[in-house]
Amino acid sequence: MMLEDALRILLASTRPGGWEYVGVDEDLVGRVLAEGLTPSADIPRMHTCAKDGYLVRADDTWPGEALISSECGPGEIVKSLEPREAVVAYSGCLVEDDLAALVPVEEVVVSRGRVAITRRPRALENIIPRGSGARAGDAVLPRGHMVTPLDVELIEMLGRRFVRVYRRPRVAMISVGSEISLEAPGRTTRYVTVKHIVRALGGEAVNMGTVEDSPSAIASVITDSMASADIVVTLGGTGPSAHDVTYLAAESLGPSEIFRGIDVAEAARSCGAVVRGKPLLMLPGPRAPALNGATILLAPVIMASAGSTEGPYRIVHAKLSRRIHMPRRGIVWVRLREDAADPVHPDYYGISPSTADGYLIEGPGDLVGDVKVHVPRFL
Repeated sequence: MMLEDALRILLASTRPGGWEYVGVDEDLVGRVLAEGLTPSADIPRMHTCAKDGYLVRADDTWPGEALISSECGPGEIVKSLEPREAVVAYSGCLVEDDLAALVPVEEVVVSRGRVAITRRPRALENIIPRGSGARAGDAVLPRGHMVTPLDVELIEMLGRRFVRVYRRPRVAMISVGSEISLEAPGRTTRYVTVKHIVRALGGEAVNMGTVEDSPSAIASVITDSMASADIVVTLGGTGPSAHDVTYLAAESLGPSEIFRGIDVAEAARSCGAVVRGKPLLMLPGPRAPALNGATILLAPVIMASAGSTEGPYRIVHAKLSRRIHMPRRGIVWVRLREDAADPVHPDYYGISPSTADGYLIEGPGDLVGDVKVHVPRFL
């Protein structure tokens, strides 16, 4: 099946699961806004001095000298300026006069209460104009935006103590395999990797433990998981052998949609279904295929369920450092070095994806020259 068709099936069953209020001083980073945030007043609300210096009126009386009339500190206000008047101003001083200009300390000579200015300053020079950050009523952070560390201070500037965010989607994770169900119950390498991807994309990972290679046992855990989770993920049991029965377990649940395998090498054993109106993703067990399946299938589903409108990756344009032959459509992980993309050597069970900055989905054929690198949010 084409990757694009698989995503359409999964995303059609995915939607945000309600919202809640979260305090700005709480765990807000990584949450997705369920409301657009707009300022009630211009930001900044007045012209604001960007550095220390002398406020003067930007008119045609310069160069010349001005009489120092007063001083203005951070948060204090200068309403208007007269010709040849100067006000000692510090960074953060507020100004109402649209013709005000700030001449930096290092450009003037001060003597006996007067300041000498050797050039004509421009209106609002070295001053942050009123409303240059945002205008009252304009959307600053839109609904569907995932909050970053830099956004938190901005939200506080808007005067908000609480904001409405979408509830984190609960992602139930089931590790499949008789070889691990007794040896490492509840914790496998594949589980740890995907769990942190879920968290990085705004989801809440719920460990449902390990289950043996039995269609009835797997189906039972999937059914239990569906009761409380928004998304269910199985890890393992998607290969071609008689012991790989995760797909059969999903099929026995009477899904409304189901697919087996996608047209992307190193993730081709990923499967998916819609069961009881919820997405079920079946990822391979080995680390590299599991990571690839989580990147191209699970990540978009989590972010859509979290309410995000921004997508699970950003695009960076780069040039491949060497030619690659792709016998079929596949994923190539790359390191970014300035404007170059250096392919990472494939490593089915090893650490190679951890050394990459992004990936390509290309092929079949020769790949050379300019490429679009997908940089996942979880890297």
